[in-house]
Amino acid sequence: MNELNCVTHDISKLTEEIHRIRIAPESGELFDFQGGQYLYLLMPDGKRIPLSIASAAQEKSYLELHIRLIEGHQLAADMIELFQTAKRIHIEGPYGKCFLTEGERPVVIIAGGTGFSPMKSLLESQFAKNSKRSLALYLGVEKEQDLYQADIIANWPNSANFSFVPVVNKPGNDWQGETGFPHDVAIRKCQDTLSDTEFFVSGSEPMVMSVYQSLLDKGVPKIQIHSDILDIKREMGKDI
Repeated sequence: MNELNCVTHDISKLTEEIHRIRIAPESGELFDFQGGQYLYLLMPDGKRIPLSIASAAQEKSYLELHIRLIEGHQLAADMIELFQTAKRIHIEGPYGKCFLTEGERPVVIIAGGTGFSPMKSLLESQFAKNSKRSLALYLGVEKEQDLYQADIIANWPNSANFSFVPVVNKPGNDWQGETGFPHDVAIRKCQDTLSDTEFFVSGSEPMVMSVYQSLLDKGVPKIQIHSDILDIKREMGKDI
């Protein structure tokens, strides 16, 4: 792995809670990574905090990170303060095996909330390579106003190989799209091709484990379901 000294390039708010941070290497050179991987932020007190990389692997001038600032979540506040005030940011990476390798199977991504961040990197990396694989993103949020990602996705290049399905769990009266949980919608829409599809799942641990079990119950082979959380559990000796 590579340790890298960076400086904060810019910070902006994507929503009232979600901050987009871009950091640039002091040396001018980033480490190589794959879309879907993560890094560790090295805090002054010694904590190593895993953060998903949101920028494409082909972006060489900065790394993009998304951090949700929630009331009572002191660690998130400490990270944002560090990016705002520190003259030098220490990171280490890349880590993770949740990236797309060569193949022909269709790819279905199921993401919840800021679980979109590493999947943004994965997808934008594929777009930059002009990938011809079928790519579908099922993105779950609680309410319509949580869909900050829709603005980002709207600026992606049009592609016949890519589809985007936002799923709102608690929609307002004006919502006309899919409702409920994203994996339920994905399973319904892909029911005829489930066993020949590669699934990437990103979000909270309870969400990932629920989606994983649902896919297994539908006959999807374990080897075709990818998530950092699953990899970490297996490395800890969990039989999943």
